[in-house]
Amino acid sequence: MLQRVIAHYRFPLFKKLSDSSHFDWTFFCGGNDIGTGIPSTQLHELTTRPIRIRKILGAVEYQAGVQLRGFDAFMLDLGWTLLSNPRYLLAARARGIATIGWSKGIPQSRDHEESTARRLYQKFILSLCDAIVAYGQMSKEYFVRLGFPAERIFVAQNTIDTAQIAREIPSSLAQREMLALRFATAGRLVFGYLGSLIPRKKVESVIEAFNLVRGRGQDAVLIVAGGGACETSVRAAAEASPFARDIHLTGRVPVGEEGGYFQLFDAYLSYAEGGLGILEALANGGAVVSTPEKYPETELLADEDTALLSRDFSVPSFADRMCDAAQRRSELRAIGQRAQQRVLAEATLEKMVGSIDRAVQRARLRRSPRLASTPCL
Repeated sequence: MLQRVIAHYRFPLFKKLSDSSHFDWTFFCGGNDIGTGIPSTQLHELTTRPIRIRKILGAVEYQAGVQLRGFDAFMLDLGWTLLSNPRYLLAARARGIATIGWSKGIPQSRDHEESTARRLYQKFILSLCDAIVAYGQMSKEYFVRLGFPAERIFVAQNTIDTAQIAREIPSSLAQREMLALRFATAGRLVFGYLGSLIPRKKVESVIEAFNLVRGRGQDAVLIVAGGGACETSVRAAAEASPFARDIHLTGRVPVGEEGGYFQLFDAYLSYAEGGLGILEALANGGAVVSTPEKYPETELLADEDTALLSRDFSVPSFADRMCDAAQRRSELRAIGQRAQQRVLAEATLEKMVGSIDRAVQRARLRRSPRLASTPCL
């Protein structure tokens, strides 16, 4: 399994694969620091092998150093900018090794049509895979539209341990009390965002919507936690706000302290391309205010049931829903509880490991029927 960078939230999945999967796993990892101070090749006693990562033309990455020997199946990230994918898939096929792709299959930005070249490339890559592990039902539907057989696609929802997050809520509540003192929220409504500060997340639009909410007379605090390429522009937007004193930028949150923030938030805000922050918010029993995104993580959001969804993707519409949250603060807890029940029923690591195991079984059966009953990878 190849990962360009293994973020801390993948640790639980890899550990669960090591402990619970029917197969013997080896993980190929770059030497990057993963945000926890631990090199990605030191995955808590998991079997790992290092790979070298070279960058070509900035965003394009090329992975080298993997020897496809002694494996019955090979699972890899299908990131379309990884130039090594065709090489490894073709090499695996030549050796009779089963191939499993792991991908979030979603169209490009809703504002742009997907290019013909990218679709043709994706179809080529898919043709080299014996099975696919796809994030969410919508990813499965996307790959089916590209022509991949539905019976060889196995749906998984996430790579965070939602059940563990729910179990750790008591300690997260204690962290929340300290954060409430730090930010002096004093019982005020708290809107929050925790995640990457990158262009596609449009966090500046969250601040713009907060300005509208405050301008309409709603009293609230906004906490933005995280770091990334847009940190400077987000800070500039916060400082330019007429309500700058009530906007707190925290920077990156240390691993293990995320729960306190999610407990502090009365409503978690997701303006664009909702990701794992949504699942973390739901696992913490939090209400989510979101634009009507179509992403795997947002499949669990149902308006007026497990979330409050804006009618469109405009800032005023998003601000309307934030105002609804402020005016209906007493209802947010019930929304969060329903959301937590759903995420714990549909998006657990146990379910994801099961999907990966079934994908490996199916891929091996297709590549070499005699190996399908032998639990060795």
